[in-house]
Amino acid sequence: MMPQCSRTWCALLALLPITLIAPRLSHAQVGGAVRACTEHRPALRNALLDVHKRQRNIGLSALVMLRGQTILTHQLGFADLEHQVPVTAATRFGVASITKAFTGLALLKLREAGRIDLDAPIQRYVPAFPVKPGTPITPRLLAAHLAGIRHWAVERNADLYSRHFDDVNDILPLFSGDTLLSAPGSAVRYSSYGYNLIGAAIQSASGVRYQDYVQRTVIAPLGLTSTGYDDVRRVLRNRARRYSYFHPWTFAVDSANVYRVPDWDYSHNMAGGNMYSTAGDLARLGSALLKPGLLSRESFDLLYTRTKFAKGTADMSYGLFVSDSSAAHRRLSIGGSNAGLQAGLVIYPDDDLVIVVLANTWGIGSNSGEMTQGLPSRLASICMGWKPE
Repeated sequence: MMPQCSRTWCALLALLPITLIAPRLSHAQVGGAVRACTEHRPALRNALLDVHKRQRNIGLSALVMLRGQTILTHQLGFADLEHQVPVTAATRFGVASITKAFTGLALLKLREAGRIDLDAPIQRYVPAFPVKPGTPITPRLLAAHLAGIRHWAVERNADLYSRHFDDVNDILPLFSGDTLLSAPGSAVRYSSYGYNLIGAAIQSASGVRYQDYVQRTVIAPLGLTSTGYDDVRRVLRNRARRYSYFHPWTFAVDSANVYRVPDWDYSHNMAGGNMYSTAGDLARLGSALLKPGLLSRESFDLLYTRTKFAKGTADMSYGLFVSDSSAAHRRLSIGGSNAGLQAGLVIYPDDDLVIVVLANTWGIGSNSGEMTQGLPSRLASICMGWKPE
């Protein structure tokens, strides 16, 4: 473990390029870490099985990658309980808010291309979005959830779940006329609507559909052949069905029975929570964010830098949450949850470690966040020999 530093010194270090502060490891050290983690495979499997059984999840897929090597790929249970179809490495799960990572990366790629100014008023790219009182809403503020735009409310009902949106601009009327919850730049307000507004800006500035730009700049370059935007009207091979011990509408817990969650359409959250993927594809995405390559050095540093505002720093940066200077191990992470799914992606850049956990169930106690947050941290501690966080 690296020695402790003062808060001021840690803050200064956080601003330096990652290659300057990441420890330089010898080949022996790298090989030793991989061997040690590999030896812990039984403990890694047991940790996955523990949470899977306690939550009574139907299906799970997980992957641990260290130094570019797959240490563990593990599947449990069923992708389709009714037909007893087991989860495999090819099973495609809904990933909910992990979609925001794809949107945030596409925004950074658009900036690299010189097509968007992160600090321009959003109306430059989406003139249909009304000007709001106070400081202008910008792509940078939207990416950090600092725009004051609200999250979902009562409009997420049966009518909305039965409607399909092909164009991200068609989502805007759901929230564009609303009063802001706080002045832009004054407070963190998590908002999937804000990310759909980013999607509209990406579409306008790039000149192609938002989904196509993400495909062109993120999905295709990384070879994520099992990742895309879900359309429940269409047949998708290897799609996991979704289950819940929470009633899909009332959220009352029924520990004796599991519900089959309807095939709801989430295209109303196209840029914030409507993608599917596999554990393998998400691990490839995570490994691409360990160093510059997919992103330029400048974009890479932006991704790892918390956005400042009057009361401190926002914890999300371009679709992923960034650990603060007090964290024992620096990391990027993003979790997702829709009715009947849990998804987690955690990246430890200084350790070259990527962990993915996907489940097709709202299990017993799943609202604790254990599956998407606690379990990846537990797996990291087992793999690296760290004290549990």
